[in-house]
Amino acid sequence: MAGMALLPSPVTAQSGSPNAVCLPPEEPYVPSDDDGFRAYADMVSEDFERYFSELTEYFVCMDGTRLAVFERAQEVSKTHQAFWKRANDLGVAEKAAANYPDAVEERR
Repeated sequence: MAGMALLPSPVTAQSGSPNAVCLPPEEPYVPSDDDGFRAYADMVSEDFERYFSELTEYFVCMDGTRLAVFERAQEVSKTHQAFWKRANDLGVAEKAAANYPDAVEERR
């Protein structure tokens, strides 16, 4: 149980980047037997504090990652639009949409 409190939080390593890995914190272990509960109550209490602190960091990471991915998706969407404009201008839209015939019809 003491080892759990020493583990670094992986949440903060890359928060806010599109490639962030946001892992939820490990949940505290609560002994089921009364002797274990008595013996480790202080450590379990600290582990709950760690959990809730890391949970906040996890949510911050998720929010930052979501924003970064959304912004990147907007950029890719613009590139996608430019791709289809160029494909139409060069007369290769049908070739580009060979696997998606409805895409050519929608763009005309």
